[in-house]
Amino acid sequence: MIELPEALTIAGQMNEVLKGKRIESCIRGNATHRFAFYSRPPVDYELILKDKLIDDVQYHGSVILASTESDYVLVLGGGGERILFHQCERTIPKTYHLLLCFHDSTYLTVTVQGWGNALLLRKSDLADHPHVGKDKISALNDMFTYDYFYSLLRVLGEEDHRSVKYFIISKPGVCGVGNGYLQDILFRAKIHPKRKAIDLCERECQSLYQSIVSTLRQAADLGGRDSERDLYNRLGRYSRVLGSRQVGQPCPECGTIIRKVQYLGGASYFCPCCQT
Repeated sequence: MIELPEALTIAGQMNEVLKGKRIESCIRGNATHRFAFYSRPPVDYELILKDKLIDDVQYHGSVILASTESDYVLVLGGGGERILFHQCERTIPKTYHLLLCFHDSTYLTVTVQGWGNALLLRKSDLADHPHVGKDKISALNDMFTYDYFYSLLRVLGEEDHRSVKYFIISKPGVCGVGNGYLQDILFRAKIHPKRKAIDLCERECQSLYQSIVSTLRQAADLGGRDSERDLYNRLGRYSRVLGSRQVGQPCPECGTIIRKVQYLGGASYFCPCCQT
């Protein structure tokens, strides 16, 4: 799944190699997928994007925003997309959910695995679209300060039962963080995923904030997780501290056996001793 470090990596690569390229044609997928999310019928993608230049590519949280010289933006990422650049036609996958063909005979494909976005939105609609979340501050943005992070916690009422996991990846959510990086963030902060968010003390809030920023920065510097691929189909170099491979293995801090639980629609990995 593409989270903030992967979105940052891919957006930077797209900006380097695609900026200024002119789109010759666009095909909105050659296969159907129930959870490939589009915003317009296929003919609109072709008519709107044909002969347009890629203007600029940025990331926001876990999504990638590829602006064109028109009033439209391609919104990718945030899910299980495989976004690849091709220098020749023969490397294009047999099945894809978006294909951009450029005038210089290079290509971009988006293939959805699980669920993912291939939206075409007007720039004026970005702020209000739920898959973009422009009203939130990305976790590696300079404006993502401790005061901003703590303000998200302060709005919770005394009887709020949401857990730290729910608070970070659901509502209100830390922009760019999903279940992939949550395990390492909570492990480094020494916080159990089921812990109530309102029960965190000031020291724990500071530790959690610092863990979010440092974990995402380290992963971004390494091109994302070693289970995810960049624009050139290369694996990232960030190896997770906690994940499926560590279940049943000793904790790297205390030696207690790492456990797994199914919680809030996904797996959670934790050390029962370090994360009480």
